[in-house]
Amino acid sequence: MTDIWAQEQPTGQMRRGAGIVLACFAWACPAGADTLTGNLQSQIQLTAGCMIAGSSGAASGVNFGTLDFGTRPSTFTGTVQATASGGEGVSGPTQLVCSPDVLGISIQVGPGNYAGLGGSIGAGTRAMRNGSTAAYIPYDVYRDSGHSQVYPLASAINGIAVPANGAAFALPIYGQINKTDATALPAGMYTDTLQVTVTY
Repeated sequence: MTDIWAQEQPTGQMRRGAGIVLACFAWACPAGADTLTGNLQSQIQLTAGCMIAGSSGAASGVNFGTLDFGTRPSTFTGTVQATASGGEGVSGPTQLVCSPDVLGISIQVGPGNYAGLGGSIGAGTRAMRNGSTAAYIPYDVYRDSGHSQVYPLASAINGIAVPANGAAFALPIYGQINKTDATALPAGMYTDTLQVTVTY
C-alpha cells in the first residue's frame, strides 16, 4: 500500500501542474491582441456671408448701431453729419466683415417712422421726432461720406464693393441733417428707427 501511494502521488502532482498551465493559457497569458485600423474624417463647411464686426453672425435682429448727430442748441441752423457707430455694442464706427468670396453687396435703408415730415424747416426725406410731440427734424442717409447718393425710401442700392481680402470696412451709411429754417425747435431728444437690410 505504501508503494502504491508513493507511485500515485507524483502522478497526481503532475496532473495538478498541468491544470495550472492550462489555466494560464486560457485567461492569464494571452498569446496576442487583434487591432482595428482605419480613418476618421474631420470636416466643417463654411458659407459665404457678411456680419457686423463683433457679432455672433446672427442674420436677424442685428444691431447696426446709431447715427448720433450729437447735441445742438434748439436754435441751430445748417448741416450736421453722423456716421453709424456702436454696431453690436462695439465702440467706434460700425463695421461690416464679409467672406473673401463676397465681392459686392446691396443695402436697403427703410424710410423710418416719420418719412416726409418736418420738411418746412429743412431738407430730408426721413425725419426724427421729439418724443410724442409734433416736432420733427428732417434728415437723410447716404451711401457715401460725401453725401451725394441718398438711399431711396423703398429700394436698395446695389453693387457696393467690399474688400476682396475679407477685411472689415465701415458700414456705408452716413447721415446728414440740413436745417435751413432759423425757427427754434422744442428742446428734447429726437429719434427715428431705420430698418437696414444687407444682401450679399
